Amino acid sequence: MGVVYRAEDERLDRDVAVKVLAPGSLTDPAARQRFRGEALALSKLNHPNIATVYDFDVQDGTDFLVMEYISGWTLSEKLSNGVLPEKDIVRWGSQLAEGLGAAHEHGIVHRDLKPGNLRIRPDGRLKILDFGLAKVLLTGAGDLTESVTNTEAKGTLPYMAPEQLGGGPVDMRTDIYAVGAILYEMATGRRAFWSDSVVQLISSILHSSPRKPRALNQGVSAGLESIIVKAMDRDPRLRYQSAGELLADLERLGAGMPPKFTSTLWHRASARRLSLAVIPFVNVTKNPDIEYLSDGITESLIYRLSLQPRLRLMARTTVFRFKGQDVDPLKAGRSLGVRTVLTGKLAQRAVGLKVQVELVNVADGSLLWGDEYDCNTSDILNMQDEISAEITKRLLLRLTREEQKALAKRYTEDPEAYQLYLRGRYYSDRWTAEVMDRGIPYYEQAIDRDPAYALAYTGIAEAYYGMSSQFVSPREAMPKMRDAATRALAIDETLAEAHALLGIVRAFYEHDWAGAEAEFRQALRLNFGSASAHDWYGYYLTAIGSKEGAFNELALARELDPLCNKVNLVLGLSFVMARQYDKAIEQLKKTIEMDPDFWLGHLWIGWSYEQVGKQDQALESLSKAFKLGASPYATAYLGYVQAVAGKTAEAEALVHALVEQFTHRYVSPHHIAIIYAGLGQKDKAFEWLEKAYEHREEILVFLNVDATWDSLREDPRFHDLLRRIGLPMQASLTA
Repeated sequence: MGVVYRAEDERLDRDVAVKVLAPGSLTDPAARQRFRGEALALSKLNHPNIATVYDFDVQDGTDFLVMEYISGWTLSEKLSNGVLPEKDIVRWGSQLAEGLGAAHEHGIVHRDLKPGNLRIRPDGRLKILDFGLAKVLLTGAGDLTESVTNTEAKGTLPYMAPEQLGGGPVDMRTDIYAVGAILYEMATGRRAFWSDSVVQLISSILHSSPRKPRALNQGVSAGLESIIVKAMDRDPRLRYQSAGELLADLERLGAGMPPKFTSTLWHRASARRLSLAVIPFVNVTKNPDIEYLSDGITESLIYRLSLQPRLRLMARTTVFRFKGQDVDPLKAGRSLGVRTVLTGKLAQRAVGLKVQVELVNVADGSLLWGDEYDCNTSDILNMQDEISAEITKRLLLRLTREEQKALAKRYTEDPEAYQLYLRGRYYSDRWTAEVMDRGIPYYEQAIDRDPAYALAYTGIAEAYYGMSSQFVSPREAMPKMRDAATRALAIDETLAEAHALLGIVRAFYEHDWAGAEAEFRQALRLNFGSASAHDWYGYYLTAIGSKEGAFNELALARELDPLCNKVNLVLGLSFVMARQYDKAIEQLKKTIEMDPDFWLGHLWIGWSYEQVGKQDQALESLSKAFKLGASPYATAYLGYVQAVAGKTAEAEALVHALVEQFTHRYVSPHHIAIIYAGLGQKDKAFEWLEKAYEHREEILVFLNVDATWDSLREDPRFHDLLRRIGLPMQASLTA
């Protein structure tokens, strides 16, 4: 395809790579125009695992591409030393799948993936090079445009899929086959197919299956082998159907979890996997002054144990559904699909506390372990250490040295600081205005006692996120959130939640997409079992229109936190923004069944009804959301639907009420703009969207996918707003 030179961009003072295409590569103006279209598509890919294309031009009849210069080594050079460690295979395989997923969402298929086209930077990041043979699909159309013909077998033979060699249709699954072939070589040190005869090599790829990786290298795990075998299936219908599915399985493998999308054998293994639900400890003395302790001990145990990759923990919001109930541990365990349940009781004595715990086998009701602790509040940290260690022992978890350190890790040695932190959690978990008055000061007092208390800074960051747009302007809340998360990571860079919270700031306040992606990915690398990290990442992917990635992340969040109404809501929201309204209505009905008073569930199902033409049901649901939530957000969507239903006076009354509220307390200008958009008053809608931009409202990141703004989409002011936010100027990303 050509020769690559290292060059200097004198205008921008940077090194670049210049790829000079071989003479005759582009034989006529039409071919050059098609290749220019591909280069333009590639230049729009802004992903940390894809080499950026800067320019395409022709000089004196010579065609060339200008690309990002990447130092380091090709994967081929890495493979010259033999088999790679499985952790590196999973790490680089995940990055490869991430980059491909981004390209595929833009309709771009690489078609020539091989170790020589993958480069590893000195910092360990993988970059995909040379989309020179890429096939650009016209998303949503039946035709394909491509720079080489379907029947022409291009690329490097050992990594080519059977349909590619046979001249059949080529799509995203073709790249997935190539990823499987690359993973195979990384795991075994040899190619899946090889022969000195080209004819024999092609015949083997078309008609044979490679030897199982474990037959060549017994050190390959069963999970990695199953991923490779599925990726390399000769039938594209039986492969992973997307890079997102492949990425999810690689991430699960890296976290010690079995792949989800592979064989039924692995699904049975998943069912047998160690799993635990920590039911909220019961405050048997019913003293409200120690309620924070019963909740805090429960939450701390969940957090500690969630860091163990071979143990699936039900998340806090799911298990806290059982708080205040007379819980049968066997019924609770069966409903949650876990193998073991931990229950506890906390009683206040004249001096100190009495804590009872029981670990129960859900299958037969047998008591695996039980104990009683008499302790002072200053001994709570020691007690939690003992309980955590005993649980891992009773569940026969064989911990690595690093896992043992994580389990025993304390974020503070000051008992009083810890109790202040627990009080902060108790209030901030309620996500109400009370956070401002009571939650954050407790965190600050904890930090006063222990300035190195990283978890307290994380609590502050999360609390400010809860207040942003709801009670205060993002201009006030988000910088404080960023500062707190940054302080937490300066103390302890392994805090997954702090990385995820910083990802939210990067995305929804700073509009730094690459920075957000990096923070979310780091959060999941540190704690793949964090439901909140998956949920926040899925929310971000929904906003930027990455539908498939959002669905995958939110499905994982729901698996970890099945009874959380927020997780279920965001999954419904992802269907709303993908314009898949039937799926949205189905999911939101389930969300409302879990909590009939959850006003946001009624809001988004009402909006979905509006989009499918069921206006009466829309007004009914939105009116219910308005009554239950008393939120400007519910007011906004009720006003919008009233406006488009011809109830102009009612809609105008609602928008005037919001404008009046804005004069004496914070109301998101975005919500006011919604009603003006419904009324068809475009100038007013843009006036308030500008105010929303001034306040850096996070919901603006949804502009490209939110049907609310379809009536404004062709206006130059809308394009200018998208440009300033950093979103692509395109039509909404419909299903």
